[in-house]
Amino acid sequence: MSITALAILGVAAVMILALVMARPVRRAHPGRFRRRLVTPRLKPMSRSEAEQYLARWTVISGRFVESPGEATIMAHELLDTVATARGLPTASHELRARALHTLFPGHAEAAGRLRAASGRAAAGKADVESLRQAMLAGRALLTELLAAAPRVPDVAPVPQRRVPARRVPPQRSATLHP
Repeated sequence: MSITALAILGVAAVMILALVMARPVRRAHPGRFRRRLVTPRLKPMSRSEAEQYLARWTVISGRFVESPGEATIMAHELLDTVATARGLPTASHELRARALHTLFPGHAEAAGRLRAASGRAAAGKADVESLRQAMLAGRALLTELLAAAPRVPDVAPVPQRRVPARRVPPQRSATLHP
């Protein structure tokens, strides 16, 4: 066997050993290798979309008088729809709660309150006052979600016609002939 082949085998053995040993080190020090939660960014939403969601909320809150439980469940679904439309995590309620806490610290608990109230309403174990409080907190969060930047225009901007620049011919240098 040549020296080159031995060197390659040695390097491969060291790499395999490093990969095998990396897993126990990661388990021994889990905090060191944990990914940090990246600050969530909201997807753009036009004003007309935001107005449509607010109109749906108005209809839902109007139903609260006749059927508070049903209105609370619908409000929770609408808040989830808006959060998804704005690009918040959908994998779990915990990830969404973290993102809401990062973006809207004053209203972070509203989604949890509305979710809990809709769960109690679905089970038929909710009093009207707790549902009303959850709806008010949900409305404040919905307003913040819809008002937060970034915004996209309702109508695509009209592209401006570019006027081509006049082309100036290259200058000719005058040569003097004696």
